[in-house]
Amino acid sequence: MTETPKERHNELVSLVEQYVKALNSLNESDYVALFAENAVVNDPFGTAEYLGEEGLRRFFKGMTDTWRYFEMRGDKFYPGDGNRVAVRWSVSATAKNGKTIEFSGVSIFYFAKDKISGLDAYWHFRSVMKQLRD
Repeated sequence: MTETPKERHNELVSLVEQYVKALNSLNESDYVALFAENAVVNDPFGTAEYLGEEGLRRFFKGMTDTWRYFEMRGDKFYPGDGNRVAVRWSVSATAKNGKTIEFSGVSIFYFAKDKISGLDAYWHFRSVMKQLRD
């Protein structure tokens, strides 16, 4: 039986929710397991590109080096063509320096079957860094 577009969208949303859970728990193994072997992550888009498992682990090290507490919420999910979904999200986080900040953005997730094959995250990197310093 063929999967309907709504069923596929729900499946992709579930994968994104697993991604959010892995980030929120700062669980590197769960995070990496969600991605295809040759995944490409641009987070934030235009400033950093992380390729494959090594790149994903490098990205995650930045997360654990920066954040003591991290809570991302998927605020709105927008369906794509069956292999992508856009997500408007917001974050509340406490850095290791004790600063608590909030920021938001949009991510486009690309999928190959049941794995994330790509991710383009759009958020204001400079603004977040400024909040962490001030």
